[in-house]
Amino acid sequence: QYERFVKPVSVKTCDLVGVVKQYERFVKPAFDHFIGPTMAYADVVVPRGAGNVVAMDLIVRHVRKQLGERGFKFRSKLQSAQCGSKLPETLTVLENTAQVRGMHTIIRNRDTPRDEFIFYSKRLMRVLFEKALSFLPFSEREVPMSDSSVYSGKQCTARVCGVSILRAGETMEPALQSICKDVEIGKILIQTNQNTGEPELHYNRLPDDIAHRFVILMDATVATGAAAMMAIRVLLDHDVPEENVLFVSLIASESGVHNVAYAFPKMCILTTAVDKEVNENYHIIPGIGNFGDRYFGTD
Repeated sequence: QYERFVKPVSVKTCDLVGVVKQYERFVKPAFDHFIGPTMAYADVVVPRGAGNVVAMDLIVRHVRKQLGERGFKFRSKLQSAQCGSKLPETLTVLENTAQVRGMHTIIRNRDTPRDEFIFYSKRLMRVLFEKALSFLPFSEREVPMSDSSVYSGKQCTARVCGVSILRAGETMEPALQSICKDVEIGKILIQTNQNTGEPELHYNRLPDDIAHRFVILMDATVATGAAAMMAIRVLLDHDVPEENVLFVSLIASESGVHNVAYAFPKMCILTTAVDKEVNENYHIIPGIGNFGDRYFGTD
């Protein structure tokens, strides 16, 4: 309102009548159409915005009080959550065939050379994604064959995109792209704060129409599930329905699976193996070590 009323009049670029006409013609209709309706969804409406010093001070003090009562360290509480409990129904573990077990034997071996670790990790990822695509919605479709007969098959009805949790999740992108033609990939960067040990969101780049897609969320390992839950929250904040997210991981811990499934009960989880424990460094035991370090050669 200052820009439309006080400033133009004070610098004499427009008379008061002209300013009022501009306000009634442009500013107020825009407010009523775009801003006013959203107030119904707001938890707090502050009159005069940031200029309302008293209201802003009350909000800041309330937020600080809540943070002080709840604390800032949550990851350690997730470390052993619900261990020993029955695994959630939303979890699917890849069938433990001789092929899958053989690949696990190679990538879990600490003496496996880096080139073999990468090769068999990628191979296991492709097997995992072939299973993941069966979670997509399909419809019936008939197609003509070369002998003029008709084949009754299936056709995927979802628009799919992948989202990787950097950095380990990025290693899974080529496997998804190798079996899902022209799939679009988004990225979410979550890193551990070295001082607090808690995950922090640093960056995200997602498709503009992600709210209308089926999202395959990728991370190589799930220890406590803290980073995964943060990434899922980002997707939900971009209006992706929870049931339209499939979380895919090579290896997960029991506590990580329970934490993610408890927080997001409508979402399906797919992995190749579930290990029992998470150590004090938030690594899965027996696990695979630091997947990112072994894959990128930074260990």
